[in-house]
Amino acid sequence: MMVFLRQCVLGLLLIVSGSQVWADTVPPAPVTVALDQRVIDLTQTLDAATQSRMTTQLAGLEQRKGAQVAVMLLPSTQGVGIEDFANQLFRAWKLGRKDVNDGILLLVAKDDRKVRIEVGYGLEGVVTDLLAHRIIEEHITPAFRQGDYAGGVQQAVDDLTLLVDGGNLPEVAKAGFPPEAYAVLLAFMFGGVVGVLMGAEKLPWRRALMAVVVVTVVLVAVAGGKDWPVYLLLLPLCMLIGGATFGALWQARAAFYTVLVLLGYIAGVLLTDNFVREISLIHWLAYPFAGLLVLGLYLGLFLVMKSMWQESQVGFIVRLVAVLAVYGIVGALIDKGATGWLLAFPFASFAALFIFAHGISGGSG
Repeated sequence: MMVFLRQCVLGLLLIVSGSQVWADTVPPAPVTVALDQRVIDLTQTLDAATQSRMTTQLAGLEQRKGAQVAVMLLPSTQGVGIEDFANQLFRAWKLGRKDVNDGILLLVAKDDRKVRIEVGYGLEGVVTDLLAHRIIEEHITPAFRQGDYAGGVQQAVDDLTLLVDGGNLPEVAKAGFPPEAYAVLLAFMFGGVVGVLMGAEKLPWRRALMAVVVVTVVLVAVAGGKDWPVYLLLLPLCMLIGGATFGALWQARAAFYTVLVLLGYIAGVLLTDNFVREISLIHWLAYPFAGLLVLGLYLGLFLVMKSMWQESQVGFIVRLVAVLAVYGIVGALIDKGATGWLLAFPFASFAALFIFAHGISGGSG
């Protein structure tokens, strides 16, 4: 018990000392650069011709629409978040007309590999957050990955000019599901079916082996292409993995049917997104599974707390006090009022999972 209490005290001291260091660290202010031209390149990435072309393009846009667009490339934001840096620079430069606030800042922190498009409220309905995200993800980032920084910036300037002029970004054609991926998926599913049938003693191993050979040959012939030797090895491996997985799950029927339901749900979402209408995979996949994960974590916390209570009520109370202390310290450090105490709850929950699980098997307390 004394060892455990010392560990708790040391952990709390680390939290307090770490927070003090964090509080004493003040992020540096943005670089003071005068807005003396429309395209400012502190990285010497853009050649003179490209910079001149962009400047002429943005000047023409301002003459037509009144909107003021500036481009800045710098090596790094020196630890300042790209959003905060861009916002402060946007305000310092006072981009856009005073009563309209129709300015746009394209900021590239080259060494940080970060990009930000800051838009004045007068153009938020024209260059929405979604469109700005598309420009970065679909045009800037792919060009930067290939080392074409000038091309990425130029494409972004073209996109912003198009939007301010009243145009629309072209829709990106969705990449089709390659035949090779279908072959791998079908091999895994077929292996799962074979594994279940063999686990239920409905399929002799000789017939299973023959079926695997036939299906492998068919899938390689249909989708193998020039890489058929690779798929001649990969597809049987996928069948083996599927067979072993679902064959083992068949022995625990509840887990087997749960996995089937989850796979059916995922397949339904993907089929709907590809063939019916475009939906948000974040909303339909990530959020539900994140919810299940959180539910599982709190179920685990409940079980370890229950186990500790059964082993030692004194140990349970000591650990509960330690968890409340962690919650109080984290909530005070966040210092955001009611929101801060709400944000402190998950931190305290993870701490509780560790604190209550500690010592259960050894019977400490």
